Amino acid sequence: MKIAFPVVTEGGLEATLADHFGRAPMYTIVDTESNEVSVVQNKGEHFGGQHSAPVSLNNRNINVLICKGLGRKAIGLFDELGIGVFITKSVKVSEALESYNKGELIQASQSDGCKGDPKSHKH
Repeated sequence: MKIAFPVVTEGGLEATLADHFGRAPMYTIVDTESNEVSVVQNKGEHFGGQHSAPVSLNNRNINVLICKGLGRKAIGLFDELGIGVFITKSVKVSEALESYNKGELIQASQSDGCKGDPKSHKH
């Protein structure tokens, strides 16, 4: 399984999670089968790419996204793509991954999404 984490710093499992999925400059990707950790730049439409960030992650065969927050539109698109979205309050990738593995994270629903107000992007 491949799990993506929106991050603001490089650093593998010790990378700092971004407060908001859509504003993350990069993603840490953890392959739980091979234990490989990689970092990819956010090439979504908001960062000059041709696809939305959810589609870009889907193209990398991501199964799960773990983040602090994201918009309703992104939640809906991830749902359409069959990618599970889980919300965390963790600061580091390693902490969020551990919480996910323990079954402590809740799966995001539309009610968990930001309403588009920039003030709501502080999670």
